[in-house]
Amino acid sequence: MAPRKAALVSSASFAAIGPIVFLGFNAASQLLHPTSNPIAVTVSFLVFGSYGWLQTVAFYILGISLIALSIALVLKIKSRFHFGAIVVFLCGVAFLLVASNHVQNSGVTITLSEIIHRDSAISIVVMSPLACFALAPSLKANGHNGLWVYSIVAGCIAVATIIAGFLIPTAHNSYLGIFERILLLNGQLWGEIICLRLIWTTVKTKTPGITAKQEVMDPGL
Repeated sequence: MAPRKAALVSSASFAAIGPIVFLGFNAASQLLHPTSNPIAVTVSFLVFGSYGWLQTVAFYILGISLIALSIALVLKIKSRFHFGAIVVFLCGVAFLLVASNHVQNSGVTITLSEIIHRDSAISIVVMSPLACFALAPSLKANGHNGLWVYSIVAGCIAVATIIAGFLIPTAHNSYLGIFERILLLNGQLWGEIICLRLIWTTVKTKTPGITAKQEVMDPGL
């Protein structure tokens, strides 16, 4: 396998493992915090207590996996400035900032770390549907109509979740935790499918009738 393809498969494979590890660590953290209501309380508050490091590690792994996905996208699309890949990269950076700057309990003085955590979390909420919509044109342009439709649907689900859970005051106050988890799960599932598609289209046997020139010119997924 050519070095570029090997790097692409390695990056996409790591990116595919990240969400699985995150879900496992997140589930373990929730079980170890039985008094934390997952419907109302966000995952950020699972960083407290003796086992809080599990959730912190989960955030780090998810952030690194998104950066790995952005690298795989750049390698596949053959463009350093593809907007969708840039959004995925920034989303990964935002998760790293969330991991390194813990949320604070209410009633205490707001610190710089809390501000960074809050603003990073907000940026993740905004970038989640944006990444889906930004990569959709590349999917459609290269004949992946099923993935194009799915990417649009995933983006719409993210927008609907944001409107329902983050912008409606009553839902935000009582059900923010479950809406945040839906948004996270939707984004991770989308990223997982994109990763698997990247790996498959890279390692599969070259399609008969496709010339080397056409293969080099293929800019998409």
